[in-house]
Amino acid sequence: MMNRAWIAVSAALLLAAPGAYAGVGQGDIEVGVSVSLVYTEIEFEDGTTTDQDSGVISASGGYFFNDMIEFKGALTLVVSSDVTTGSINPGVDFLFPTKGSTVVPFAGGSYGLAVGDFDDTDFLEVHGGIKYFFRERASVEVKLGRSEPVDSDFDVGHTDLFAGINVYY
Repeated sequence: MMNRAWIAVSAALLLAAPGAYAGVGQGDIEVGVSVSLVYTEIEFEDGTTTDQDSGVISASGGYFFNDMIEFKGALTLVVSSDVTTGSINPGVDFLFPTKGSTVVPFAGGSYGLAVGDFDDTDFLEVHGGIKYFFRERASVEVKLGRSEPVDSDFDVGHTDLFAGINVYY
């Protein structure tokens, strides 16, 4: 019984719409682009390693369910000297706005549906970061994300630091 009460209170807090920050809130749409430079060291079962440098470009869009919950989707392209691959990433972000603040921290996750040169590299990604609203309807975003493959032939997780810009409609 106590567990159900806790879930109900938590859901009510998440779905309550606090005051909007920087003019963005429930029903708004976010469109953004971000980039990352990635260094990955891959260790094989025989103990050998290989290094790989790559660049990541991500185009994303989101819908604010309320001021704290944003449903997102992204198209991501990874380019390196060895491989070009990409993913479609549906997910959700939880924002932690403070009334009147131009800096909004967030945390979230997504499921990456891989497309490209690899057949079996879907992944789960968790991330956190901040959005800095330099205009009422525009922000700079910095995000740190950790991706781990699911059901993959090679288990190479990686951490990415993204920087990008978003506009809101």
